[in-house]
Amino acid sequence: MADGDKSLPGSIDESGARRFGALSGNTKGIKTHGEQPADGTGPAEPAISAEEPISVADEPASAELHADSTEPPAGPGELPPDPAELPPDVVEPQPEIRPLPRAGDLTSASEDAIVDPSEAILERIDLDSWKWPEYFAFSLTRMEELFPVGGIPRGIGSVRDLVTQEHDFRPLPIDRDKWSAADEDWSTVGDVLANTFTDAWLVTREGVALAEEYAWPMKPARQHMLFSISKSIVSTVVGALSDAGLLSPEDLVASRVPVLSESGYAGATIRDLLDMRSGIKFSEEYLEEGSEIRALFEAVDFAPRTATSANGIKNFLMGLTSEREHGGAFVYRSCETDVLAWICEAVVGQPFSVIASEYLWSKIGAAHAAQVCQDRWGGSIADGAISTTLRDLARFGEMIARGGTTAEGERVLSGNWIDDIFTGAADSAQVFADSPSGQSYPGGMYRSQFWVPSASRDVVIGIGIHGQMLYIDRATQTVGVKLSSDPQPVSLAHQHGTLAMFEAIAEAVPPKADSPAVPPVASAVEPAADLRSPAPTATAPTEAARSIAPQSLAAQPGIF
Repeated sequence: MADGDKSLPGSIDESGARRFGALSGNTKGIKTHGEQPADGTGPAEPAISAEEPISVADEPASAELHADSTEPPAGPGELPPDPAELPPDVVEPQPEIRPLPRAGDLTSASEDAIVDPSEAILERIDLDSWKWPEYFAFSLTRMEELFPVGGIPRGIGSVRDLVTQEHDFRPLPIDRDKWSAADEDWSTVGDVLANTFTDAWLVTREGVALAEEYAWPMKPARQHMLFSISKSIVSTVVGALSDAGLLSPEDLVASRVPVLSESGYAGATIRDLLDMRSGIKFSEEYLEEGSEIRALFEAVDFAPRTATSANGIKNFLMGLTSEREHGGAFVYRSCETDVLAWICEAVVGQPFSVIASEYLWSKIGAAHAAQVCQDRWGGSIADGAISTTLRDLARFGEMIARGGTTAEGERVLSGNWIDDIFTGAADSAQVFADSPSGQSYPGGMYRSQFWVPSASRDVVIGIGIHGQMLYIDRATQTVGVKLSSDPQPVSLAHQHGTLAMFEAIAEAVPPKADSPAVPPVASAVEPAADLRSPAPTATAPTEAARSIAPQSLAAQPGIF
């Protein structure tokens, strides 16, 4: 949202008590199993896992749960009182912390019992308004309420543990010389976080969550739309199928999906799609009337349909034509990823969501299912509509950083497939340099639906519009995830700022073998920054940060 003090119109939260952008750490107010109250009296509280969803109605009424709030928590069916309106000598009593409800227990559906504002917000969201700034942060965490989805189960395997630590990285300086597109007023990690509409962020290293924060309505167990980071997940599923001998990157697309032999994809290989080097005519200009990406949105009901809209993603892909030879220039096209997902379905004979679970998601130690939006005909919108939790996306990144294995050494992807992502083909760097994107990331390349942002071949990233980023540094085993609801789809300033932020943290934390030292732990009573309004230590977004020149828009990753 453009300003952090604005409440959703007509929602229960008219007071702004639950502002978008008010960050709190993952473990605030969460007791470990058997922990006694501070005064040593009374029974131990039941354990509440950091991975469990805690609804507004069920949240422990601890003032520590929201690090940015010093006001007494609300009772059922009421808003927290405004401290400014309370007499100085009045102390609001703290409600008793209640255990989680037992499955099967019934409760009233009266208005007093409904305190979660999600229902009131959802009633105001439709096909036109779900991306409005006042609803956007909320919509991105409720895609299953707005569109059909296919679940990507986590399976029944063990969860990859992440030990939570809380360190204050906000004072760390960022390298603006290297990442020169970052806003000139940003000099620290805190500046980036405070000015880029962050919904949640996390940095992990070897099973330790070095920093982890959430802004309502995002929570540890809540899925968030990834936009084009979805592409990196899809390509990893393709890699797993290749490792299993079910397909080869050199296969012709039409040999796997024969119906595409009459489309522009005739003669293209799977590798052409992985590296976005097909000859398909496709404009990713989502602000341009008549562009293919806008037609894709209409086909899958992400935008209002017209008389010429295709009936679903597959019908849309069948109508695409080519305009150049396959295997040539790199041109960013979201449609390539949708064809890759279709190939996976054709090879295995199952929906993409089922395949992604079997070959990837059930193997990385995920704690929760992921999901992918679908059109009304059952086609998966795989190019940009996968949602995961913050921690599970980090677990995915850790698997890539470890060379394709789990923390226990079980292989998910071959080492050769992972190495190829980082090193690319002989001409990958050159065709990237010749593209508009080469100006934004000098020395970089694009390989297997991952971005390599610089001449270093130790870091790859996934980028999604509206501020999503997955950062993977295999040299230091550092993984960073930032999920956002930036109103503008593409900002090179925000991308460079986020890269500089993760790089600064990766360099500041020494490897375990060198030293256990880490930056100082943030004070438990220090309020978390409101990331959508200027923090005391951060500058407000400049006009340059809030907008992007039309000529640079074309050089950036597309709508998903």
